[in-house]
Amino acid sequence: MAATFRSPHSNALTHEHAEKHSHFSGLHCPPLRTVLTPSMQSPEAPVPVLDVRPDPRRWPRAAMSMLLALSTAGVLTMGAWVPLFQSLSSRVVLVLGCLALGVVLYRFLLPWLHSWLTRYSPAQQRTWLGVVALVTMLVMVATPLHVMMPAERLPVTVRATGERNPSSQGSEVWVLGLLDAYGSPLPSDGWRSEGKWERRDGGAWLSHLDQPARLHWEAGGHKPRVLQLLAHGHSGIVEYTVNGRTERLDLYSPPGTDARRDLVLHPPPIALTSIAGIRITVMLAAHALVLGTLLLLMGLWLTGRPPPPLKPMPRRWVGLLTAIPTVVVAGIWLLTVYPGMLSPDSTSQWRDALSGSMDDAHPLFHTASIRFLQKLWESPAAVALAQIAGLGVLVGWGCAALARAGVSRGIIALTATVFALAPVNGTMAVTLWKDVPFSLCILALCIWVFRSATDTTTRWDVPFWVSMVVLGAMAMLFRHNGLPAVVGTFLALGLLRRERYKAVALALVATFVVASGTRWVLSQTYTIKPFPKGMTLIGFLGAHVAAGTHLEPGERALLEELHPLDDKWNYRCFSNVFTIWDGRFDMNALTRHNKALLPLLVRLTQRDAAPVLSHVLCSSSVLWKLSQGSDHINGPPIWRGPHGELDTLEPGARHLRSDSLLPVLREPLLRWTVRTLEPDLAWLLWRPALPLYLLLLACAVACIRHRTWRLAAVALPVVLHTAALAALIPSPDVRYQYPVFLVALMFVPAWLAGMRLNAAPATEAPRRAPSVSQDAPTLRSAG
Repeated sequence: MAATFRSPHSNALTHEHAEKHSHFSGLHCPPLRTVLTPSMQSPEAPVPVLDVRPDPRRWPRAAMSMLLALSTAGVLTMGAWVPLFQSLSSRVVLVLGCLALGVVLYRFLLPWLHSWLTRYSPAQQRTWLGVVALVTMLVMVATPLHVMMPAERLPVTVRATGERNPSSQGSEVWVLGLLDAYGSPLPSDGWRSEGKWERRDGGAWLSHLDQPARLHWEAGGHKPRVLQLLAHGHSGIVEYTVNGRTERLDLYSPPGTDARRDLVLHPPPIALTSIAGIRITVMLAAHALVLGTLLLLMGLWLTGRPPPPLKPMPRRWVGLLTAIPTVVVAGIWLLTVYPGMLSPDSTSQWRDALSGSMDDAHPLFHTASIRFLQKLWESPAAVALAQIAGLGVLVGWGCAALARAGVSRGIIALTATVFALAPVNGTMAVTLWKDVPFSLCILALCIWVFRSATDTTTRWDVPFWVSMVVLGAMAMLFRHNGLPAVVGTFLALGLLRRERYKAVALALVATFVVASGTRWVLSQTYTIKPFPKGMTLIGFLGAHVAAGTHLEPGERALLEELHPLDDKWNYRCFSNVFTIWDGRFDMNALTRHNKALLPLLVRLTQRDAAPVLSHVLCSSSVLWKLSQGSDHINGPPIWRGPHGELDTLEPGARHLRSDSLLPVLREPLLRWTVRTLEPDLAWLLWRPALPLYLLLLACAVACIRHRTWRLAAVALPVVLHTAALAALIPSPDVRYQYPVFLVALMFVPAWLAGMRLNAAPATEAPRRAPSVSQDAPTLRSAG
């Protein structure tokens, strides 16, 4: 039953019609009338009349509610949640839950959604739906989604041929084991031997007598497996067969260069039958419908809700109070892992700083900075203390900038708390990595951009320009790939105040001059070992080698000189570490052929571009893929000893020793950190894709809510940094995207919760539907 409003004339006709048709089945029913107040009886006012017609929107809404409930059931029963709904009781709960969801959708959520959408014009509604559909597809690609299909069998056969390299002293074949996609060993009793094989301690298998001999293994699964073999001076030639395809490998390695060979075994492609195709289509459609509805509901609510009541913190104390939690937690980390956390790169750079003979593989400015701190205190803890101090200062300054922008006290407190508790901050602050000071510089630049975008009283005076030039130059000096983020910063400033573009361009040139001059002075002061730039191309060349791209004799000889081709360069698409550091890569050959590698890569890519495209898509997945799955990720440097003990220094590092000042916390804290690096938690706490997407989402919400695109300038530096990194990222290291973590932690809570800002002039605000209130708080244009 829906109530409508009619004019007085139509009301009279309705009453007359009711008088004539008030008898039904012999029963006299009084006509329907409405009691009118004097104000309602005025000729100008519409008269409400009870309309007995059914609501025409009822059935479409019911159908949509049912479709969404069924789609939710499909998401839970056809994807990654399948194992939770195998029992009868769980399925009953699922059915009841979907029925309840349908009722909630019909009675509350869909009417609310309709009421919010009708506040916009038809063109704006189409824009909302189109953008949500596009974001839904992107998120589904980034997740990604997998249909639970019957597992295919993966048969593996290892054959010790009895043949050997002329230089080898035997024909031994050691099978160390088989790993799953996550690097965990599979049970060794899954192997079935045929011929003379000896099972050794630790689950390894050895064949050295009565060859040839075979070793079989077979199991189901969709994930790749890793076959581990041992190469040494007594090794022979082995053949391994996977899915009917046989590869031959010479395991000989010169004495003193024993190495483990990891062979990635991919399962056979799933045969896509018609039933499987329908199942995949239904699953994808269900996920798209549910995810799109959630994004639409969330987007309308976030952009339409009023900002929280303003309870400002005293600006005099906000910087100090908000920095304390981060400094305290990072200090506890330092005391626990004293003198800090060091990876092999960190240890190498520490030695370079001590000797004064530096390697250009590490930025000279960062190594020189470490050398300066060593003069004050020859301990990695000195570097950690400097990083903790810098992080604390920036957290306090950033929260003060949020307070100036009208962010509430609760959101600022939440920002400070999240900064302190995020494991990425605690570990990075005490790790000797060039990425840490680089990321701090990027955060400082973004805070300056935020202040310029939200506070029109921010003066671009001499101190401002000096700080921008110094921070930009330091960012370029701390990392070889610092240029994109710096260019993004000055581009953002130019977009914010276009009339000042000459000053912005001059400051950018000054930044280049300062960075180049500093680098030249350092190169004249210290002994520098040049870094072969061709190392950044190894992953792309490895992709061509693994894909079997046609090679001319000279090209084959060059690549063979860099690394033997018999194992396809030990190529892994997600990291070049396996190729460069497997003990077979010739660094001297890389230096000799450094200038020839780029022309070689161009020629190979002209013949076949698919390997390069596939390599970029795989290597950059750590930046854009939410779900880790079987992907590797490199977090903080935590080393596991032979007896399960954990350490934060590279094993065998000379002149350095772990000496925890809080030993009672050391083991629990490190084990908790290792636990968070497991795939079920790593996507939430460590993978860079989530903070990147949250930053973009929150930025879009803030721009729509405040009716200006000025806030998008804040995200521009990290967006350009990410885009440039995606093309050349060498390995899936979290530290490369630490700037994204810092910027997201600083601004996402404030942008999602809302800020109270001055009203923007009408020339800047985009048009709205006439029904939308025009008094929403927005930004003032900065002139």
